[in-house]
Amino acid sequence: MDASREEEIVARLSRIENAVAALQRSVDELISQRRGASAPGPAATSYAPPLPPPSRAYSSRTSDTAGRDAPPPRATESDDFGAISAWLSSRSPEWWLSRLGVGFVVIAILFLYSYGVDQGWITPLVRVLLGAIVGTALFWGATRTPDDTKTRAGFGMRAIFYGGALATWYVTAYAASVWYGLISITAARLLYLILALVSSWIALQERREIFAFIAVATGFATPFILPAPVTSYGPFALYLGVVGAIGLFIYLIRGWQTTIWTTFLAFWMILSETLSTSGTVPSARGSISLSVLLVLAGVAFTRAASLRRQLLAIGSPRYTAAPGGEITDRAMEAMDAFSKILGGAKSSADSLVLWVMTLLSPIIAVSLLAGIWTSIPTEVSGLILFGLGSAALSFGMSKFTDREFRQVVFTAAALWTLLGIIKIAPDPERLALSAVHAALVLAYVRNALIGPRAIAKVTIVVVLAALVGSEFGSVRVGLLRWRWVASDLVTIAASALISQKLMADRAERIQGVVLIVLTYLTSLVVIFAVLQPIWAPLVTTTYALLGAGLLIMSRRRGGERLLLQLGGVTMVIVVARLLLVDLASVETIWRVFLFLLIGGVFLYAGYKL
Repeated sequence: MDASREEEIVARLSRIENAVAALQRSVDELISQRRGASAPGPAATSYAPPLPPPSRAYSSRTSDTAGRDAPPPRATESDDFGAISAWLSSRSPEWWLSRLGVGFVVIAILFLYSYGVDQGWITPLVRVLLGAIVGTALFWGATRTPDDTKTRAGFGMRAIFYGGALATWYVTAYAASVWYGLISITAARLLYLILALVSSWIALQERREIFAFIAVATGFATPFILPAPVTSYGPFALYLGVVGAIGLFIYLIRGWQTTIWTTFLAFWMILSETLSTSGTVPSARGSISLSVLLVLAGVAFTRAASLRRQLLAIGSPRYTAAPGGEITDRAMEAMDAFSKILGGAKSSADSLVLWVMTLLSPIIAVSLLAGIWTSIPTEVSGLILFGLGSAALSFGMSKFTDREFRQVVFTAAALWTLLGIIKIAPDPERLALSAVHAALVLAYVRNALIGPRAIAKVTIVVVLAALVGSEFGSVRVGLLRWRWVASDLVTIAASALISQKLMADRAERIQGVVLIVLTYLTSLVVIFAVLQPIWAPLVTTTYALLGAGLLIMSRRRGGERLLLQLGGVTMVIVVARLLLVDLASVETIWRVFLFLLIGGVFLYAGYKL
């Protein structure tokens, strides 16, 4: 019987004694009143007032039965002191002697250990052996402890023993290598890797996420805890691959979010830091082992989330659903809100892992491969990404039972092909090709696939912004100038087609309106940047033609208000330029032709309206 149970029993006994004493006093008062009533005289016929009810402090049990909603009585200071004294007095002398004896023995062992260290009896080798023995004893005790044995706080004793064993072994291996120099850094790293495997086994057996996190976190932190000069990237790549495989395997079995996120982020960050560090010996450039690791890791991380869903759908008890948590719930709420804005469905617990790892893993792997093989042109990376996007598009044409995974596949196809185009095409043409890519996606991908359509919409907006920035930021001459002009025209045409496509859909009409305005402003900037260096009146004339075209188009579309407003604004700009800019900058004869031409445009537009 534990101490808390004994304290509760003692408190109950004290309350029972108090209740019995109160009842005894009540009985004595009743007996005295009856004796007074039996005596002769007028007092015998007097009415005796009813007895007051007993105090709540002595009738907690009866009040609970009378009204269960009443709050329980609160113990006083005297009750607490009495309970403590009763608990102290309830312990037998043997109980006190045994506890004190164990405590004194432990203190004596600690003093003996300190004395042995001072005298040189306990050498570093003995200390390391003692640490290994203590860790082994704790591990053995954990294997012999029943699973349902828990502490007063509710923690499993077996998990505590396992955690103590791992901590002891980790510290012992570190001390043997760094403090005492009994083993090499390489041997200590190997021990840490073995301990990571042991911790993974404990995590899978006990189904406790903390041991999986310990395995992955200490595994990736080992090169920093036990630093050593890199003589070859082969062992480093092998070690990093094994730790990454541990995290992926645990996620496939249990689906723990902290494990997969720690594995994903730590793996790519360590590789990126390795490739970005200058002056490393040997250089990571041209490393075959790192290249193989990147290819395998890219495939594994891309496939892990979807494979986890397939394994869970099998229904085998080996693959368990991950328990929810506060962080997971908040991430799901954020994704649901974002998906609602885009018009998508609700997300699952692993949706963020599925989207992020599937979309970004090939991109990161290809980028790091380009950092290893710097002599290979950038266009090769673009071809690889474009090929991956084409393969994803072909794979997306097959049937899927998981609708969200189908969304991810088509989104990956759109994203990877777009990045491939950006890397393959030269500077003037990449904007035009990106705009054409966005137009094709929005033209042929149906509205239910919100992922690729969202990428296409973001792409066309970014392309228009980049186009405006490039026009204001540089001066071009010769063939390059006309290449930019052609790219500008193709981009504006693609944006206009996308705007028309969005305007035709009632659900996307607002987005179409915004894109029409952006396309209109970009057109004004391009006309000004291209024609102003040639001759200023050409800008005004082109603006007049653009405004007239918008007005006539609004008429043909049944009085489209937006086009009518844009055409009107353009005509106001034409009048302002004509009076403030062109009138003072051209000769008289050219003024005649300019006013005649623009007047004719105005008359034609008015006639068509």
